[in-house]
This record gives sequence, structure tokens and C-alpha cells, in this order.
Amino acid sequence: MMTRIRFAATFLCLVASAGWCQRPSFGLKLGWPVTDAFKAQSWPGGRYEASSGRWVLGPVFELMLPWRLSVEANLLHRSVEYRSRGGGENLVTSGRAWALPLMGRLRLSDRWVAPVVGGGVVWQRFTSLKQTGAETPGTLPRQPVTVNRKEPRELVDKTARGYVFALGLEGNLLGPRLIPELRYTRWRTDAFRTPDGSPLSGRHQFEILLGIMF
Repeated sequence: MMTRIRFAATFLCLVASAGWCQRPSFGLKLGWPVTDAFKAQSWPGGRYEASSGRWVLGPVFELMLPWRLSVEANLLHRSVEYRSRGGGENLVTSGRAWALPLMGRLRLSDRWVAPVVGGGVVWQRFTSLKQTGAETPGTLPRQPVTVNRKEPRELVDKTARGYVFALGLEGNLLGPRLIPELRYTRWRTDAFRTPDGSPLSGRHQFEILLGIMF
């Protein structure tokens, strides 16, 4: 994964350099997930309830290009959590998700407030995962057993890959640039699955973000 990220970042920098880019911009993105990272659903052994954190935060790096084009890289953090109840278990799985979107952006006019569209690729890495609680094994005697796992049983892959698209407005005022946007991510892979093989992590993700660029 890291090799692909370094290659993509190097490629974007070369493209930007070839386009006589202006000075780089740095900033911050703060946002709120519209959809949870996980699905609330049932399976034959119980039910999963999504309860992830309700904020997204991270730094932004942007290189400006001619013709109102730019390339942008984010490192967005959010906390994630789901609960599994029923079938003799009561478990809580929590952790952190770090998303790295690499996007091209187009400002549709030169006005002080202008529509902005963007799209690109994204990688997401799950870290600090833990699964705690209690579960009752199927063998006799059936006594609850304390659970403290670093690898949740539903985990398939700590890295998810997908595509990202954004639509927003950019306000080029006298101070920092403000960029509110709606962002959609389509994940190509499942990072978590239920014991019966159904996807537990959501394939479609929506976020409302506010960027502050300097």
C-alpha cells in the first residue's frame, strides 16, 4: 500500500511541476459523516449496530495549476465503532480509520465564490483496532468468556481502496479560502464482513466537509 501511495504522490507532484504550479497551499478539513463506516444489520447469530464517531478531521495539501485546476491530498481521521449483540455475545469493536484521498479539482469560474468539482482515488487504513466484551462458547459448560482481541473476527483487510468524488463551493475572500463540500466515496473492497460472509463495512460513504486553506 505505502509503495502505491508514494508513487501516486510523486506522480501528482511531477504533474504539478510540469504545469508551472503556483505556491502550495496548506489547510485543514473538518467534517461530519452522513453515513457510518459500518452497516447496522442482522445475521443468524445476532445483530450488528454501527456507532462510529461523528466527526472527520485532517490536514490538506494543495498545488495550484493553470486553468483553475489543482491537485489535492488529504489525511483524514475518524473514529470507528460497531457492536455485536445476541447469540450469547455482547462485543464492542473500536478503532481509527485514516483516509488518504488524492484528488484533482476544477474551479468552474474566477468569481470570488465559485463551484468546485473534484475526483480521484482513496486509500483507507484501519488502526488501533480492538474487540472487547463477553461471549458464550458453544461447548459445555456454557459460561461467558471475557474477550479482548486486537484482531476483530470480522476483519478481512486493514486497508480499503476506492474512488472519491466531491462537489462544493470555494470562497476566495481576503483571508483564508473556505471550501464547503459534499464528498462521496465508493469503496471497491470490503474491510469487514459478518461471520456469514455479508459485507459489514459500507461500500458507499457520504461526508460533509469544510476546508480552510491558507
